Amino acid sequence: MKKTIMLSLILLLCVGCMRIDNVENYSIIIDDIITSGTKKPNTTSMGYKYYLPLGVSKVYDKDYNQKLKMNDNDIYLYADIVSYYYRNSLNFNEQDDTSYYYQKLSNAEKIGYIKITETEKNSYFIKIVYNYAKIEAYSSKEDINDILTNSMIILDSIDYNDNLIEKLLENEYYSSVDKEYQIDKPEDSESRFSEYLSEYVQEDDNVAPELPEY
Repeated sequence: MKKTIMLSLILLLCVGCMRIDNVENYSIIIDDIITSGTKKPNTTSMGYKYYLPLGVSKVYDKDYNQKLKMNDNDIYLYADIVSYYYRNSLNFNEQDDTSYYYQKLSNAEKIGYIKITETEKNSYFIKIVYNYAKIEAYSSKEDINDILTNSMIILDSIDYNDNLIEKLLENEYYSSVDKEYQIDKPEDSESRFSEYLSEYVQEDDNVAPELPEY
């Protein structure tokens, strides 16, 4: 009996540690995170909070742009609180011939997509838009599944503070519209990191007030 239990535990550990580098299996990672339940937030930012996974550290946080670090990988997070406030519709970026991987995401009111583009040998540009936020990162092929896992956990866990966001907008305190955190992109993506509403369809009357720079 003890031997059976021990073998079962070893098998579970082996399966849990198995890497998933096959493009057809990336959806397994994503679907498991979406359906397993949102992690309880442990990190706060202006207007929202989220869960920062173990092994990921925050090295920069200003104007709704955050730079995170995972091993040697830089992960850039941008939360679009204006699109969240007005519940703007997502402008889906459909897969094209240059996409290494593309998947639409949907979980109740949370929608989005993942697009991975191969930029050069063993280098991939990962873009995830989900839950009114965006994560972008460069990765080797071997690190894609780790970045996907941590990025989806972060995005899925984002919990917006409606009252604070409303006050930020009403008090004309929101200034990230004109502050953009640059990250080099593949040739098919010319926009800068926090290009406002590039991922969302904005109604003409739903325009955030122009506010003074810091």
